[in-house]
This record gives sequence, structure tokens and C-alpha cells, in this order.
Amino acid sequence: MYESDEISPVSQAQSEKLVEIYNYIYNSPSLPTNLIIETLCNQGYYSQKRASLNFPSIKYKTFLSASQQIALEMALSNSPITLISGTAATGKTAIAKNLVQAAIDCSYKVLILAHNLASLNPYYNLTTYPFLLSQQENYSQRMVNQLRDHILHNLARTRMDYLPLYLLPDGELAKLRTPAILETLLPEIVGKTNEQIMEILRSEFTEFAHLAEPRLQLLAHRLQQLLPFLQEQLRLMQIYNNLSEVEIEELANQLVANPQVTIMGTVSDFMQLENKPLWDSDFDLIIVEEANLLNWRELIFLSGLCQKLVLFGEDIPRRYFSCYSHIQQHQENHNSRRNSFFRNFFNCFQWLQENLSPAYVYKLREQFRLHPKIAETVYPVICDHWVYTHYPNIDYNVSNLSQIARGVTWKNMSERLTVSQSVGEKIYELVENLTQTLSSEIISEIGIITFSETQRDDLREVLTANHPQFRPIFIGTAKEWSGAERRIIIVNCMTACSGGPNNIALEDINIALTRAKDQLFLVGDHVLWQESRSPIRSLLYQSSLSIETQVVI
Repeated sequence: MYESDEISPVSQAQSEKLVEIYNYIYNSPSLPTNLIIETLCNQGYYSQKRASLNFPSIKYKTFLSASQQIALEMALSNSPITLISGTAATGKTAIAKNLVQAAIDCSYKVLILAHNLASLNPYYNLTTYPFLLSQQENYSQRMVNQLRDHILHNLARTRMDYLPLYLLPDGELAKLRTPAILETLLPEIVGKTNEQIMEILRSEFTEFAHLAEPRLQLLAHRLQQLLPFLQEQLRLMQIYNNLSEVEIEELANQLVANPQVTIMGTVSDFMQLENKPLWDSDFDLIIVEEANLLNWRELIFLSGLCQKLVLFGEDIPRRYFSCYSHIQQHQENHNSRRNSFFRNFFNCFQWLQENLSPAYVYKLREQFRLHPKIAETVYPVICDHWVYTHYPNIDYNVSNLSQIARGVTWKNMSERLTVSQSVGEKIYELVENLTQTLSSEIISEIGIITFSETQRDDLREVLTANHPQFRPIFIGTAKEWSGAERRIIIVNCMTACSGGPNNIALEDINIALTRAKDQLFLVGDHVLWQESRSPIRSLLYQSSLSIETQVVI
């Protein structure tokens, strides 16, 4: 059935798993797979079958609007699939985080996937230890190595604050919270009086020689009170530091079996052979961010591994479909005729959004990041439906930004006249002017987005390497900015290193235009972008866009 000399081992393994899922369709298909197949045959099909998750009533971990709460309730329901769509900054990740936390609290086995690694950053602060997938290591070894790093950087460096809440933090006591000092100090102060502890601190620890008598007396008193807790802290540090490889592997195996250990990674990593053991797992819940980038193979594959599938994705305006199909990076090879059933549809997320029963689909129409002056300029460009841009819970009056004119500004710069260092100089001048106008604290609220790694590296060299005061500024590609935001964003629209405006992915453009909360600058050739098929062409015709061109006489 498969010719191993024509397809890769990864594709072979994926195809075998898909055949296994296909065979289950007639016997006991997973609920999400069954719903997709039925929808392919009957548009708007509504399934009477339910998952057995039965989430209890939950308390929201972060603030959610009424619209977001409706979307979350749909995601918490026992329906096989929930599809939540919305353009950038409409609060999809906030909904997903509340959903993940509810699943963890119920001890459900959860898999979180995204297409960009940066999109997973909001999930690292979950209450349980998240496990991140990788292509470089197999599943078991990755778990062991990640656990070893976790022990080294977290568990073996326990820093508990034992002081009562009504006392201010004790800076002198904090100096003692290291294994080396605790191993020396604790045996000496066991059973000692307050005066004897003071003498030990004064004679053997130079760190406390400068302390006045009353302060030293207070420190000795606190050491007496907290001695059992400090001994326990030292014991925990020593236990984790002295774990053998066998014990670490045993802990890793226990973590693998623990459903409360959330697994997350990119779709690409999950589909690799290194993580094949996970393909046989029965997940209670699979959450996919950026699901609009899924292809049919990935969608059916994931649907066969879970009780419930929740898809979060962005709408692609129909007017950009032709451009989108030209640059889609996750499209299957069109020249291949093998397994072509699912290639009859261009975008599976868009197709599901239009053909699933309305009971499974919800569209978000509020935005929670952009200042109204930015939102009113950007959203008509990147989406074809109305988005509510004035949200009352956003603080638009930030004191250290009161001197800037909020909105979108295009800094015109001809590509034909540009030499290699001119773009960096232009952006450097822009950043310097901003920092002179605003307070120095705002530097960390400035970000720079590029459409290629070459542009990113060049700008990092020009700005952060040569000007240390600008090191807090994050400079990254659009994919590295996924899920992030800043008060002020500068987008490098010079296309010499990115293959021209028509070769920049729509997803990257959407990310670049929606990261700024207060002010968005775009630096590029106005004429070149006007001749492109990119959404930025539409942006240039927005009446609220300010275009500035420097004229040299």
C-alpha cells in the first residue's frame, strides 16, 4: 500500500496511524472524528453523542467578557468539537488558559498544540509542571532531560519565605538561604541560646559584621524560631541534588503516567516519530491554537486521539484566499495524488467553521489590546467582519505615554535608495526620538518586528549590540512575536531580505499589525507595498493612517 522509497518514515508512520483511525470509524470512532466525517457527508450535522468530561462549574482565573464566557462554556461542554474563531487580540488565549486550568483541576489529560513555539509562552505558568515536546529527542529521553533541568533550576533551589505575612521581608535572613551557608550554620545553632547564636553570627559570618546589636539580636531570634523550617529546606535541597539517574528516570515515568502533567508543543513536533508514543495516548482534551494553519491530515490525526477537540483560530478574509493559497506553508504537496481525499478542501478550519453545526462554532467580535485609533485602522484590513474596538476595561490613559499621538504611522523609505545600514539607522533614530520624548521606563515597552531572520539579526546588531541602553527592546520575527504585545511596536517593512511583499505570510502580517497597544510604526517603501497583493496595501489607503516621508534638500 505504501512505497517506502517514495515517502518518508514520518509520513509512513502518520499514514499508518490514519488508517488505524479510519478503521475505527466503522467500529468505535472517536467522537471528534465521527463528527467531522458526518459533517463531510451532511452539512450542519448535529451529533447526539456526548463526551464524558462533565466539567463542574468553574471560577475564572482571569477576567473574561460576557462573549468570552460564552465561548468558554462551549469549550467546557461535552460536545465533541468546539471551534472558536476570531481575529488577533480577541482574547482566544485567555479562554484557552481558563479551559486548560479547569481540565488540570479535574485531573484530565490535556494536550496543548500551536504552530509557533512562542504561542505556548502563556501556558508555562500553569499550576502544574508543563512538559514541552521536541524533535531533537525522543519522548522518554526528553521527559528525563526536562525533569533534570527542572530539578537543577527549581526543586534544588528551594526558596521558601517562612516569615509571617505581617512582617516585612528580611534581607539579612535571605542571605542564609543557600545550601553552603545552611550546611555550615544549622548544626552550630541547634540547641543554642539567642546570645550564643548572636556570637556565632558575629564571629563566623562576615556578612553580618556590619549589623548593629539590636538588628543582630532580631536575626538570631528569627533563626531560633525558623530553625525547623530551614532544616527542612536544606533536606529538600539535598534530596533533589543527590538524585541518581535511575531515580530521575523513575520520577519521569511517574510524571508521564500523571494526567495532571500537561503536555504541550508545536503541531510539527507532535507529528514527528520522536513523539510517536503519544499517538497511542487517549487524551481527554486537545487544544489547538492557530488551528487555521492545520491541514486535513493533522486535523483527522488529532481528532482520533481525544474525547474533545477545541480549535482556536483566526479568520482569513475571503478576498485574500488566492494570495493565501500561494503562500500557505502547511499545505500538502499538490503534485501527489496519494491519499487525496482530504485535499479537496482548501482550508479545513475555514471549511469547518462554515459547515459545522452552529452549536459547535463561536466567533469572537471584541478586541482587548489595541487602542481604538489603531484598531479602527487595522481591523478593516485583516478581517471582513465588524470588531468591537472600544472596550471599557482597557486603560487608554497611561501616564508615561501621555505625550505620544496614538495611532498608526508609516515611515516612508524607498528600497531603491536604501543601503544595508540605512534601515537600522532609520529605526535607531525613531527609537531614540521616542526615548527622548518619553520616560526611560518606556524602553522595555518598545518592540521591533521583522519579516525575516536576517533583518532581525541585523537590527539586533545595530541597536542592542552597539547601544546597551536599548537591550530591553525585544527584536524578533513575526512568529517570535506570536502571543506577545508591547505599548509601542515598530515593524520593519523593508522587503529586501524577505522576498518581496507578496511572499510574506498573511499570518505574519496579522501578527505584526496587532501587537501594539498604543502606537504602531511601519518603516518601508510606500510605493512598493501599494503595488503588492498584501493586506498592507489596503492599510495604505486607510484615511486614519499617517504617512511621513523625509525629504532631503
